[in-house]
Amino acid sequence: MADVNINSEEINEEEKTENVEETIDENTETSEENTEKKTEKNQFNYKAYGKEAAGEARENAKKLVDDFYSAFKSMQGDWNKTIDEYRTNKPAADLLEYEDKLVIKMDLPRVSKEDVSVKMSTEAVYVEVEFPEESEEEDVKVLRKERCSGKTKSVIPLPVEIEVDDVKASFEDNELTITLPKEKIREVDVEIV
Repeated sequence: MADVNINSEEINEEEKTENVEETIDENTETSEENTEKKTEKNQFNYKAYGKEAAGEARENAKKLVDDFYSAFKSMQGDWNKTIDEYRTNKPAADLLEYEDKLVIKMDLPRVSKEDVSVKMSTEAVYVEVEFPEESEEEDVKVLRKERCSGKTKSVIPLPVEIEVDDVKASFEDNELTITLPKEKIREVDVEIV
C-alpha cells in the first residue's frame, strides 16, 4: 500500500508540473501575440504618421526661416539709415590723457560759441551743440548725409577722477577744447595712537 501512495504522490507532482508548463506556454503565446499586435499597431500608426509630421515640420520651419530672413532683409535698409543718422549727428571727439590732465577736443564746424553748452559731473562731460538745419529742396534726393544738423548731445565718460572746479573750455577756429585737471593725490601723515 505504501507503493501506491508514493505513486499517487508522484502522479500528482507530474500533473502539477504539466499544468504549470501549460500555463506558462499559454501565457508566453498570449504575451507574444500581444507584443506582435502592439508592434504592428506601433509600426502602422507611427511610422507613416511620423514621416508626414516630420516633413510638415521641416516645411514649416523652412517657411518660418524664409519669412524671418525676408523681413530682416527688408528692414536692414531702415536700420542702416537710422544708424547712419545717429553717427552723423554726433560730432567727433578726441580724449587725450597727459600726466596731469585730460583734454577733450571736438571739431564743431558751422557753429558759434553761443551754440555750444558744456556741463560736467564727476564721471562724464556733457557737450550739447545746436547745428544749423539744412533746408532740403523738394526736387533733391539726399543720397548721403554725414554732416551734423539740429541739436545733438555727446556724453564723454571720464576714465579718472578730475578737479571739477578747475575745468576750462575754449572755442577757437571751430574747435572746442576742454581741459580737465586730474585730481591730485594728497598724502597725509596719520598719527598712530
